Amino acid sequence: MAGAGTDGGTAMAERRARSRDVFRYGDFRLLFYAFVVDQVGSWAYNVVLIVWVFDRTHSPTWIAATTAAGWGPRLLCSPYAGVLADRFERTQVLIASALLSFVSMTGVALVVARQGPPAAALVLAAAAASFATGYRPAAGAVLPEVVGERDLIAANTVFGALENLVVVLGPALGGLLLVAGSPAVGIEMNALSFLGAALLVTRMSIRSHGGAIAGESVLRQLADGAIALWRRPVVLALVLFCYLDSAVYGASTVIYVPLSERLGTGPNGFSYLLAGSCIGGVLLAAAANRISAMKRLAPVILVGMLMLALPFAATAPVRQPVVAFGLQIITGGGMILVDILAITALQRDLPNEVLSRVLGLFWAGVPAALLVSSFVCAAVLRAVGLTNTLLLIGFGFSAAAVVGLVPLLRVDRRTLSVLKALGPRISLLESLGLFDGASRLTLELLARSATEVQLPAGTVVVREGDRADALWVLADGDVAVSARGEAAHARRLRTMTAPCYFGEIGLLRELPRTATVRTLRPCTLLRIEGGEFLDAVRGAGLSRAALASSAAQLARSHPQLAKAVPLEVAVSQE
Repeated sequence: MAGAGTDGGTAMAERRARSRDVFRYGDFRLLFYAFVVDQVGSWAYNVVLIVWVFDRTHSPTWIAATTAAGWGPRLLCSPYAGVLADRFERTQVLIASALLSFVSMTGVALVVARQGPPAAALVLAAAAASFATGYRPAAGAVLPEVVGERDLIAANTVFGALENLVVVLGPALGGLLLVAGSPAVGIEMNALSFLGAALLVTRMSIRSHGGAIAGESVLRQLADGAIALWRRPVVLALVLFCYLDSAVYGASTVIYVPLSERLGTGPNGFSYLLAGSCIGGVLLAAAANRISAMKRLAPVILVGMLMLALPFAATAPVRQPVVAFGLQIITGGGMILVDILAITALQRDLPNEVLSRVLGLFWAGVPAALLVSSFVCAAVLRAVGLTNTLLLIGFGFSAAAVVGLVPLLRVDRRTLSVLKALGPRISLLESLGLFDGASRLTLELLARSATEVQLPAGTVVVREGDRADALWVLADGDVAVSARGEAAHARRLRTMTAPCYFGEIGLLRELPRTATVRTLRPCTLLRIEGGEFLDAVRGAGLSRAALASSAAQLARSHPQLAKAVPLEVAVSQE
C-alpha cells in the first residue's frame, strides 16, 4: 500500500482531510445536500408504499409488483436517460428529473391519501422511478468537472458512504412515519424531497455538456457509448466486477430472511443483516482513498471481491446472530470498495462527451445483475438448501473473481512498467514544489502527458507576446529570461538553471507570454499542455512558494499589470 511506512496518525489525518476537501467546492456541497434529501426520502417512501400496498391487498404478489415498479424503470430507462444527459445541459437534466419525479410522486401521495386503487399508485410510482433515472447519469458526469481528478475518489467515497448510511436511516424514518401518521405523509415527504433537490441544483454554477447530437438516433448514440466503454478494457473489467458484486447483493436479498430465521431472529432479522452490510460500507469508505493509491489494481479488486463473497461461506455453520452480523460488515466493506473503483474509473477514463451514456448503460446493468441473481439464488435455495447456497455464494463468486482477474493482471504489469519509465519525470515534477498538494496520480498523469523536447543552444522556447499554450519544465540546461514589459527596450531579467519551470503566468492569467525564454546551451525540457496544467491547478492548487515566485516575476516584467490584478486573485478564480 502506498505510503504504508508513514505515521499512522498522520495517514489518518490525511484521509480525513481528503474527504473534507471535497466540501470546499460549492457545487459539490449542493450535489451532496440534494443527494441526502432525495435518498433519505426515497428509502423512507419505499417502506411506506410497500406497507400500504400490503395492507390494501394482503398479497405477496402485490409486494413483488411494488418492488418491480421501482427497479424495472431503472433497468429499462437508464440508457435513454444517459442519452438525454449527453444531449442537453446536465444540470438542467438534473432539475427536470427531480421536478418530474416530484409531480409523479405527488400523484402517488394523492392516490394513497384517498385510498385509491393500488394499481394506480404503482403506475405513478413507476413513472416517478422512470423520471428519476435521469439523475445518476447526469450527476455522475457532472461530478468530475466539479471536483477535479485529485478529489474524484474522495467525492465518490462520500457518496458511497452516504448511500450505505441512508439504507439504514431511510427505512427507519419510514417506520417512524407509519407509526406517527398516515402513509400519505411519508410519500408526500418523498415528493417534497425531489422538489428540494431540484431547488438545490438550480443554485449550482457549473454547466456541463455532453456530445450527443440532437436528431441522431438513440440507438446510434447508445452504440457510441458502448463502443467507448469496449475500447477501455480495464474500465470494462471493473464494470463487470461491479455487476458481480451487484449479483452478490441480489443473492443476499433472497437468503437474508431464511438465514435470519435460522439464527433465531425471525423475519425481522433481515434488517439487522442488511444494516451490517451497510455499516461495513460506511466504515471501509473511510479507507477507500488510501486503498485506491495502490499501484496494482488487481490485488485491490481481488481483496474487495473476497471480502464481499467469502463471509457468506463463513456464515454457513454460524448460529449466533452477532457473528453473522459481523460477517456482513465485512461483506459491505468489500462491495463499496469495488463500486467506488469502478465508478471512478468510468469518470476518469471515458470521454466527457459520452460519459452520461456510458453511466446510463452502467446503471441499467446493476439492477439487471441484481434481479437475475435473486431469481437464480431463489431456485438454488429451493434445490440445495440454505447451507449449500451460502457455500455456493461464497466460493462460487470468489472463483469467478479470480478468473476475472486475468485481464487486470496483464494491465497491472503494463502499468508498473510505464510507471517505472515515468519515474524520473515524476521525481522531477515533485522536486519543483509547484504542486505541493497534488496527489501521486495527478503527478503521474502530468508526467504521462508531458512531451520531452531537446533544444540546441540559442533556441527561443517562448517569445514575449505569443499565446500562452503550455507549461515548460527545464529538466537539464540553462535558459535566459528577458522582457520588454512596460519599458522601452527589452532587458535581461535572470538566468534559470534546471530543474525549474516557466510559462505558468500566461496560463494562469490568460495573458500572452510576458517574457522571452532562450536556451543558453543544449537543453532538455518537458512541455505540458496548458489544459493539463490548469486541470492540475484546479485539482491540487498552486503551492504558496510557486505563487510568490510567479507574482515576483510578473512584478519585475510588468509592474503595473501585477498591481492591477494580483496573481493571487487570478489563481483563486480558476
